[in-house]
Amino acid sequence: MDPRRPAPALPLPTSRFVSRAPARAAALAWASLLACLCGAQKVAAQTVAANVKHSQPEAGGYGPDHLPQLRAEDDPLVDAGEAIPGLILDLRYATPDNFTGKPLYPPGMRCLLRRSVAERLAGAARELAARKLRLVAWDCSRPPSVQQILFRAWPHPGSVADPKRGSLHERGVAIDAGLADLQGNLVPLPTPFDTFGPRAAARAPMPDGPAKENRDLLAAAMYRAGFRPNPREWWHFARLYGFRWPLLRDEDLGLKPASR
Repeated sequence: MDPRRPAPALPLPTSRFVSRAPARAAALAWASLLACLCGAQKVAAQTVAANVKHSQPEAGGYGPDHLPQLRAEDDPLVDAGEAIPGLILDLRYATPDNFTGKPLYPPGMRCLLRRSVAERLAGAARELAARKLRLVAWDCSRPPSVQQILFRAWPHPGSVADPKRGSLHERGVAIDAGLADLQGNLVPLPTPFDTFGPRAAARAPMPDGPAKENRDLLAAAMYRAGFRPNPREWWHFARLYGFRWPLLRDEDLGLKPASR
């Protein structure tokens, strides 16, 4: 061999195991890194979820989880008859003019509502007054003893709430309302109060005319004030997520606990 010539280069191995080893090692490294990242993300997500659950108060199973239950003292009852100018009081359960045919409230029963509800109702009343209309209150806060009587007379949840759960009226956040003119005369409306059936639904189809127009005016004013209707009753309106408020007792409304 001529010492002046450089030695020939040694041939590289051609085995498939050797040629693929770097790629396999890189793939394993990436897989290991991704596993670590995914594991870290899972732990972080679990930690955040645990912290959120721990930091948020319970909502009693009603409404969004981040909305807490309210205390009675945070939103006390007020007399809506005094707080809302122009409100006409015609509490039907204080008279025989209801579906049970007998008075269920004592004489002098007031229209009591949570303060926040009365404030919103006042806004709806002002809007309707601009159209020369007045709100009529057919029912406001309802004693639990009366709720039991109503449910026995008409045991159909959706129209009359099951006392085991309690109604929105029993929490002071609902009102049954109609409309009257400025002189206090009822205007045309879809049905009488406490009519059960398809015609009483909040969106029941009906021909154009004064009754439909008045129903829609009432619904629009109440909606803008923060109320939502019972789908089965065009006259029933309640605050959003009303089950966050605690149930009232008979004595909260001026009744003796054993009066019914």
